[in-house]
Amino acid sequence: MNMDSSRLNKRIQILKIEKVRDADGYETTKETVVRAPWAQFYQISGTELMKAGASFSEVKVRFLIRWSGTPVSRKMVVRYNGADYDIEYINGYGDSMEYMELWCSRKTLEG
Repeated sequence: MNMDSSRLNKRIQILKIEKVRDADGYETTKETVVRAPWAQFYQISGTELMKAGASFSEVKVRFLIRWSGTPVSRKMVVRYNGADYDIEYINGYGDSMEYMELWCSRKTLEG
């Protein structure tokens, strides 16, 4: 599959978010940046959501990034443009495994 790498023009962060205890024993959140790749950003249109029978209370997006030896899991979060997206599905893009698709969702104010 031929991909134009110039479309990878949005910087994202893939974060591992963990609950940890601070020095006083209180639970807090620790964020670790796993990767900070360039990505192609694609927002799913309302028409596509209707065809798929998906909820409009979530924003559905796709990030296309280069494949890496660094593992990415659905327990991680994508941060893009000040918003966090839950990873719902990870897909190897094409036969060559040069790229990876991250299908994600973000709750909207209505959801």
